[in-house]
Amino acid sequence: MTVSVPATAPPRRGVAWRALGALGFLTVLPLPARAHGMPTGVTLACFGPAGLLLGGVMAALEIALAPVLPLAARSAVLLAVLAAACGAMHLDGLMDSADGLFGARTRERRLEIMRDSRVGGYGTAAAVLVVLIQYAALSSVVERRPLAVLAAVGLSRGAAALALGLARPARDEGLASVYSVSGRTLAGVVAFAATAAVAIPLCGWRGAAACGAALLVVAAVIAVFTRRVGGMTGDGFGAVVELTLAGALLCLAAQR
Repeated sequence: MTVSVPATAPPRRGVAWRALGALGFLTVLPLPARAHGMPTGVTLACFGPAGLLLGGVMAALEIALAPVLPLAARSAVLLAVLAAACGAMHLDGLMDSADGLFGARTRERRLEIMRDSRVGGYGTAAAVLVVLIQYAALSSVVERRPLAVLAAVGLSRGAAALALGLARPARDEGLASVYSVSGRTLAGVVAFAATAAVAIPLCGWRGAAACGAALLVVAAVIAVFTRRVGGMTGDGFGAVVELTLAGALLCLAAQR
């Protein structure tokens, strides 16, 4: 996953612009250039609200499609629109992570593979399996689907912020390095807490389980990346988003 970073620091931006930067990073919305400046702790903390906003849009789409399409078809459309709204950035990160972490024996080669835009067998398998799980889980959510969509999408973005706040960068360039901002740990916790504070009241024990699944994904991905390449890369945060979305949807589809 390639991340464009300004060559020089942009002019000083207000809090609103820094907050809007979260939405600019997480989506392909055509926002003003000042929204795409260098991130700060405010930007990272706003991953949670931005994820909830994105989840709200997906929930509204679910409501609009409910009278027209059957449940399975709606699930496919929602996942497709969500991927398109984010430029498939997180899926790309998941695929690059799988190829790099499991397709080489040395740290240097793993990082080199993750920089390569080509997709290998591990990446293809990871994308197919994770998207299949997301689709099957979302299709199994019958009651209160809009709330489940809102919670799952929000938690997946909040989890990415938490991972950015906790993990150390694997190299001195790229997304992980750019987001090594002052106060990033607190900002990541705030972002995730904001999404959890919405998911649990809306979805009850399933929402709490989804929060637990998100924390497990964050811990597992950070641990694997740290062991294999010494820290996280931008691709790893894409993997956190997709895996958390899958895990959260599984929890929200759980039966009593």
